[in-house]
Amino acid sequence: MRIGICSDSHDNLDNLERAMRAFQLRGIDALVHCGDFVAPFTIDTLKLAGCPVYGVYGNCDGERGGLKKRFAEMQWDIHTEPHIFELNGTRIVAMHHPEWVEAFAQADVDIIVHGHTHEHRIEHRPPWIINPGEIFGRLSTGPSVVLFNTEIGEPETIWLKEK
Repeated sequence: MRIGICSDSHDNLDNLERAMRAFQLRGIDALVHCGDFVAPFTIDTLKLAGCPVYGVYGNCDGERGGLKKRFAEMQWDIHTEPHIFELNGTRIVAMHHPEWVEAFAQADVDIIVHGHTHEHRIEHRPPWIINPGEIFGRLSTGPSVVLFNTEIGEPETIWLKEK
């Protein structure tokens, strides 16, 4: 299974579209967004990935009711953090804030994903601890997302080039 992991899009529709097109080209089976979508209108762009989306709210997601409604319309899942779920036998903990990472690092999970800091991070203890960086692209070294291939058990960073 190929899982796309992203975070902190902050209404940057151009970079969000670049990210979804990159995932679409790589044939992802599922997408995990670690929060800070910001506005519900961004959900339309997530459809470009062509797969189910699993999300958690971030601290900048003020329109949670609107986000929840849009996710429900797409038959996708969005939750408060932290959220534990399984995709094709891979146990994932998704959160926006990294405060729970250490607590879940001792749990029976395969991947811990988070956002919030906008700083790209991949660490394998196990479990894998992944912050895909930011889609927003203005607060870090540049916009990035991560592709995790469960068959080989390794992540790949995709750096998004801006126009």
